[in-house]
Amino acid sequence: MKRLTLLAALALSLTACGSDDPAEGSMEDQRAELLQRPSIEEVTSRYQEMHSRIRDELAQSFPSIRWEEVEKGTKAGCIGFDDFSSASESNTLAMWATDGTIPDPEWPRAEQIVAQVSAEYGFTPPETVVSRPSDHQVVGSDRYGAGYRFGTAKRTVLSGSTGCHLPQAEKDKLAQQPQ
Repeated sequence: MKRLTLLAALALSLTACGSDDPAEGSMEDQRAELLQRPSIEEVTSRYQEMHSRIRDELAQSFPSIRWEEVEKGTKAGCIGFDDFSSASESNTLAMWATDGTIPDPEWPRAEQIVAQVSAEYGFTPPETVVSRPSDHQVVGSDRYGAGYRFGTAKRTVLSGSTGCHLPQAEKDKLAQQPQ
């Protein structure tokens, strides 16, 4: 339970919603930043696709891995885009896990798979959070404040979250309003 709480806190910290300078700027800066970002629907779908590809490629490379959704994704508001706090959203993606672990000698290959797939979706190279025998964890992020976490210890886990985005209906409304 303690580990799950830690993992949830890490996932929430990865959202980094509102950590960019435009989010803390003027209302016009916040508006411009949110309008140039993909909609929450689009970005959530894109990141779910990325997670699916990561899971599939890991399962193909490591046949002992049998992924199971262990926690549903959730929607939340955002902080940092204060002038648009009632309109912007962030999503925590579903958490996937497997009872199978990735042995230490094979961890670099697993990390390489995650790095390669996530880079195709605009994420930074994985940053090591934990690296000790039978316990590994990496995180990555993108320019919108999205993040993922991938690790193996007692089991292998993949989770992630979006940054702050507007629903498409809100983007359409804002785009029609004069600045």
